[in-house]
Amino acid sequence: MEERATIARELHDSLAQVLSYLRIQLTLLKRSIPEDNATAQSIMADFSQALNDAYRQLRELLTTFRLTLQQADLPSALREMLDTLQNQTSAKLTLDCRLPTLALDAQMQVHLLQIIREAVLNAMKHANASEIAVSCVTAPDGNHTVYIRDNGIGIGEPKEPEGHYGLNIMRERAERLGGTLTFSQPSGGGTLVSISFRSAEGEESQLM
Repeated sequence: MEERATIARELHDSLAQVLSYLRIQLTLLKRSIPEDNATAQSIMADFSQALNDAYRQLRELLTTFRLTLQQADLPSALREMLDTLQNQTSAKLTLDCRLPTLALDAQMQVHLLQIIREAVLNAMKHANASEIAVSCVTAPDGNHTVYIRDNGIGIGEPKEPEGHYGLNIMRERAERLGGTLTFSQPSGGGTLVSISFRSAEGEESQLM
């Protein structure tokens, strides 16, 4: 617990300051570039978007650290996360988590919570859905699967704009879980995101 709290403080105190400094410098640089220089303005816009994405990722990671510090189990952390996201959407968010209480260590919880958060946010922003359901199950062979399904327009695997890295980060986190991340369009419509992984005793996943 103390280690995660220390990491969270370091992220906030150091990385947040660096990002803030870069944002200020970028603003000053924009002012020095002629408005009719379309190429330079486009590059500056890409940098600005990348910084905004970095800020968002940092905020979400700090929120996840807080959840894992305050909540002793994954279902409680997921419930609190979805309750927070519910305030940002008119879609109905539901949760059915049946993972064993001791199935995940702290590092795995951070990765899994971040993947689920990003998948739900993608559905909220792009799927035009009225319902987004998160379900977590464990098969008899010990394999765990988390499903994020919406009843929206069926976007399948999202197209990530240049300079955005959310989807790549989701895939990397799934790999660090020792699992897979897939996107599909069920016959009933909407989009289904699946994260499949196996937690093995004695194995440690990387946090960052």
